[in-house]
Amino acid sequence: MKHFPDPQPVTERLSRALRDLSAVERWAAHTGTGGPSAGGGPAGGGPDGPVVDEGWQGPRFGVATESCDGMHEVVGITWSAPAGGGPCGEPAEADRVVLHSSVRALLDLAEHESGPAHTVVVLTARGPRVLSCRLGGTTVTVTGAGTD
Repeated sequence: MKHFPDPQPVTERLSRALRDLSAVERWAAHTGTGGPSAGGGPAGGGPDGPVVDEGWQGPRFGVATESCDGMHEVVGITWSAPAGGGPCGEPAEADRVVLHSSVRALLDLAEHESGPAHTVVVLTARGPRVLSCRLGGTTVTVTGAGTD
């Protein structure tokens, strides 16, 4: 009987997925704005992932998903008000599409096959930015912190 190696721990897979998604976000920001000289530079940072800075301003949403056999269904979207911010209400249809796409891409990159997930996404002027994702008991943030 063939023995397969244990799958990567959730924290490692999710951290890798956030780094990969961050690289795509930085590339999109660079090509979409004409480079770092336009609009204050890219939101991303060094080899360990992005640096969260003032480029991450915008409405923040929590996206709850349920996955089964690698298919990710969005089951709810909640808005998180920043300190001193007023109500945002429901995201526009175009924003909902962006939220769905960003979260599904992250879950695919993390090879998440089944179970719930909760992802926090900021809709910045330069596009969506994933701040954190929780799969089961593991939360990984854009700065790399993970807990089991």
